[in-house]
Amino acid sequence: MGLSVDPSTDRSQLVDTAVARYADGLREAGNPLVLRPELWVSCEKQARQILGECVGTLLGMPVQVAAEAELVSMALGVQRSDDHVPPIDSVHAARLLFDVAVGTMTETAARLPADLVLSRFLTAVRMLHEAIFTRVSAAAIGYESATLRDVGQASTARRHRIARDLHDHVGSSISLALRCLDLYALEQANGVTAPRDRLADARQALRDVFGFTRSMVSGLRVNELHDGLKEEIDAYSAAASDRPAEVRCRIDGDESWLPEEARQELFLVIREALRNAFTHARADHIDILVSVFPDAVHATVADDGAGLPSHLDGGGTGLTAMRQRVAALGGTLELISEPGQGTRIGLRVPLGGDGAERGGR
Repeated sequence: MGLSVDPSTDRSQLVDTAVARYADGLREAGNPLVLRPELWVSCEKQARQILGECVGTLLGMPVQVAAEAELVSMALGVQRSDDHVPPIDSVHAARLLFDVAVGTMTETAARLPADLVLSRFLTAVRMLHEAIFTRVSAAAIGYESATLRDVGQASTARRHRIARDLHDHVGSSISLALRCLDLYALEQANGVTAPRDRLADARQALRDVFGFTRSMVSGLRVNELHDGLKEEIDAYSAAASDRPAEVRCRIDGDESWLPEEARQELFLVIREALRNAFTHARADHIDILVSVFPDAVHATVADDGAGLPSHLDGGGTGLTAMRQRVAALGGTLELISEPGQGTRIGLRVPLGGDGAERGGR
């Protein structure tokens, strides 16, 4: 069954309806972005742009994220800092807009011809991710720039930490979500019955993005790991791998000796190593060993993939972030890789005197 009206007219009607739902949701939550008329003007404009982009994509119209989106959003972040709008309100608004947009697209997709539904919906979800993330990231930069201007100082270490966090938390989670969507489309096209619910994995990865962003902008650090290291590593491996790659993970020692911050940072480093092995190295076998002692933790991630060209041994964004995370804990990281010979990453992080007091070696 095809669409009953012209796509451009239908898009306008769908956007109007979605914006009304969005405003109602913000009012119900008591969000100042709709309760203060001067704030709602810019908020509504951004919502209309984002909804127009993703709905237009779903309807098969040629669409791209507005060229001025980053500059406008950065300026908007500065303005919201000047207006003393808590960043958490902007994050809540982005989360609500995401939910409204997905609901609108789901309803609309049901009216598309069956042979177009999957490809159009996946493309529209990609557009939604890009549209929201582009603007939220730019607004966060603008907000922080205004804050640093007001306090009269800029911390290089803080900026590095934010860059690492955006890459390892936000970037990796969005990459995982898109990877799961790609795998879902591939499995559907090939008629494969997958052992995992790829859409559920994608939704969880996106929830992680919003959860981390909320904790970052509110100044609260939420524990990222709900299970043990092995369980978290195994779950990521199962969700991110598109091939029958064998991942063997072993944790030796007492994980309770690890301070929570060290445990979280260790997981992020291992996750980045796994992402590289899956995405770039195309490894068939990956071995992970974590040895926890009272006074230190050692870890290795070794794969039999394509290896790294010599000019990349210094590290791209991901490898740099891994080195910085380990260095921030007072540890060291070593990378050994040659083209065609696989990659081995080894790290050692001291745990200080607390662990030694709990037990000896």
